[in-house]
Amino acid sequence: MKKLFFTLLLFGLLPLAISAQNPKGSFSVTPMAGINVTSFGGGTLDAYKYKVRMTVGAEAEYAVNDWLGLSLGAFYSQQGANIDWSTAMVIPDEQGVKYDTGIVVGGKLHCDYLNFPLLANIYIPQVKGLAVKIGLQMGVLVNDKINLETHTVAIPIDWGTPEYWRLMENSHWPKEAFSKAEMTDVCKSIDFGIPVGLSYEYKNITLNARYYFGLRRVDKTEDPDKAHNRYLSVTLGYRFHL
Repeated sequence: MKKLFFTLLLFGLLPLAISAQNPKGSFSVTPMAGINVTSFGGGTLDAYKYKVRMTVGAEAEYAVNDWLGLSLGAFYSQQGANIDWSTAMVIPDEQGVKYDTGIVVGGKLHCDYLNFPLLANIYIPQVKGLAVKIGLQMGVLVNDKINLETHTVAIPIDWGTPEYWRLMENSHWPKEAFSKAEMTDVCKSIDFGIPVGLSYEYKNITLNARYYFGLRRVDKTEDPDKAHNRYLSVTLGYRFHL
């Protein structure tokens, strides 16, 4: 999907790809609503999985000339990711007894933003109503929360030692532990990135698809991950010509 966006973008920038689409100097406003398929990219752990959330907002466009428009939008955008991570390791206790330990972490991270995309809209002559979009976007965080559930399983692995047999005789194995955690204020308050996409308009009804590449690390905790916002947004709207 990323390759398709960039291919059409380059095609749209060719001189032969210019033709009349909107009257020069005209204004329009397009309310939109749809879904985000959202996650994080660039993290050090393969823990972030895609989830589906919602977005709603509007864009105002000015026709610079017959083939190019500039638009500024404002969207309430629900973002974040599902978290699914597991690992296994050997952990010794204070007496030096080693345990084969498995850890499974699951949960959800919600990061909701007010996003303000500034886009260049380049209209393609071969398909009337088709436009390529690229620009810059700033996001202001309005809400964030993370919920985590951790399941830990441990069994002693020092086979044959007196300490091992003492543990096995006096306890039930494997040992399991469950914990839950909820935190807020885990994401940075400002996000920057590049949205690229396509739109198709028919009788003022517009279908938009955009992919957002976040350029700023999201995590603001004491041990921050290197994750950036990534999401595919698909919206449906209606253009009002002013």
